[in-house]
Amino acid sequence: MSTADGSNIPDGFIRVNDHPTELWSKVAFDHVERLQTDEGNRNPDAHGLYIYNDYFGYACCDLLKQEMLAIGKMVASKTEDLSKTLDTFHRLEALTLYMSNSIGADVFPTIDDPDLAEAIYNGYGSLWMTYLLAIEAKAKPQKLSPTQPVVIRNLENAVRTTAKGMTQFSGLGFRKDADKLQSAMLRVLERNDMDGTPKEKLFLGKSADSDDEDSDEDDSDEKEDEAPSRKKHRTGTDDAAVRTAAKAWTASAAMKALRKAYGPTEHGGRPWDITKWPKAALDAEKARSGGGDDDEFF
Repeated sequence: MSTADGSNIPDGFIRVNDHPTELWSKVAFDHVERLQTDEGNRNPDAHGLYIYNDYFGYACCDLLKQEMLAIGKMVASKTEDLSKTLDTFHRLEALTLYMSNSIGADVFPTIDDPDLAEAIYNGYGSLWMTYLLAIEAKAKPQKLSPTQPVVIRNLENAVRTTAKGMTQFSGLGFRKDADKLQSAMLRVLERNDMDGTPKEKLFLGKSADSDDEDSDEDDSDEKEDEAPSRKKHRTGTDDAAVRTAAKAWTASAAMKALRKAYGPTEHGGRPWDITKWPKAALDAEKARSGGGDDDEFF
């Protein structure tokens, strides 16, 4: 994923892969930078340490858990202040960017604690589904749009990217169906006259809408010349599926489960962030792990 800060990009936005629809807010990227810095601070490899096999995985789980719980409080807020609605969107937007393009998102499903991993997966989808339905309700009697109930210029693409991103966790054994969640989120866009078609991949390339990396050059050129097509609007049965998804992916229940999913205690009573360890503790850990075998479990 590459970013561009060129001309013809709206103030406050960054264009990813130089694709016209891949606009993401600078505010969201600031949050992503914060998360990536925190992730790096928790990585034993970055500090010349080997602690135990799953240390970094659990440390990233803690990072995701704390971020989601903070966003959960924002999603649960009943405030009518639309600036707060936008603040919440930026945090969710950043979460999508981070979950789509980070080591933390890659390692959290690999930990030896399926309940914690599943709680994080459920939290991600539930925060977005609950928020999306909440802003749809706030927009009434008008339809949800990039200008209603508050100006969110990249709302459509952020929702489509999140919906696509959830499906990258399909096949990992999580009980809730990511594909059904994707369909429900896209249906909310459709019924509000936005593009509810699935993205071909998370971040589109320079000009082709589907931008399949394996397609040949002729196919790519043909797609570039075609206007983007949208599938016909679905029937009311899909709205029933949205209601089902809303019950299955509820932020309040997901945050309650996430708070209970503790994982292991922090190593030796020290924080997951290794940069916050006392120097003596860090030196002792380096001395202990310096001669260790990578396969040894401390």
